[in-house]
Amino acid sequence: MNEPTKSTSWRMGVAVALEIAQREMDGIYLLALSGRLVLGEESNGFRATVENLLSLGATKIVVNLERVNYVDSAGLGALIEAHRKTKAKGGRLKLSNLGPNFRQALELARLLTVFETCPTEAGAVAAF
Repeated sequence: MNEPTKSTSWRMGVAVALEIAQREMDGIYLLALSGRLVLGEESNGFRATVENLLSLGATKIVVNLERVNYVDSAGLGALIEAHRKTKAKGGRLKLSNLGPNFRQALELARLLTVFETCPTEAGAVAAF
């Protein structure tokens, strides 16, 4: 199990971070995000994590969004880019544990149908 990575930026004097806990189970890479998926180091850190997994040959990725408390357009863009790059490598990226606000953001942006989503991380893993 890998140590979580943190990307931290400062906004109005307050540290805002996205923590990414990464683990692997039977060739499926699980990324549990916690915090804000927003423009800056947070979305860049997520992109870098996915790109690293793809460069290592990962083809099955689950992104658990249960603890993401805010996403902006850059965060949505990072998810779209991760999905596109994974698909281009012959892989699949699934989103799990979408909270109602995150689901609503995807619906409003008309992106919900772009992603494979599962109510739980275990369900996403089982669907591979």
